[in-house]
Amino acid sequence: GVPRATYLPYPFQILQGTNKIVLAYEYAGASRTIHMEPVGDSPAPTWMGWSRGRWDGDTLVVEVTDFNEETWFDRAGNFHSDALKVTERYTPASPHHLIYQATIEDPKVFTRPWTLRMPLYRRFEREKQLLEYKCVEFVEQLMYGHLGVIDPATSQRNK
Repeated sequence: GVPRATYLPYPFQILQGTNKIVLAYEYAGASRTIHMEPVGDSPAPTWMGWSRGRWDGDTLVVEVTDFNEETWFDRAGNFHSDALKVTERYTPASPHHLIYQATIEDPKVFTRPWTLRMPLYRRFEREKQLLEYKCVEFVEQLMYGHLGVIDPATSQRNK
């Protein structure tokens, strides 16, 4: 989900059209569409939410709502509710990087909004392309089960 997909250490690509901007993420093959013209409500909550964008000078401002409740902010499991709203700002800082800022609002989980901010760097490799990175469910069990890791399905230690 957002903003996690953007701050993970995997590349993503920004494709800008006339009325839409698409962000294609390497991680889990995720993508999202930012609607730059008025659109109706989201047809259903999703992992990446419903993104509506506008320009504020040279800054792309994106308001994201209608997330499902299954995404986390990090590997520690910090969560949100169905009331989550993320306001992202993509501001050019040079020809080679953007400043990314995401303000998190969720009155059901947090007492006040909070913001993260970081630079996003352009990749210059001539042959760079997004690779297919698929997240395998229960990968820890698959990889480390033979070491006696607790099985999340049964809460029992594997032998």
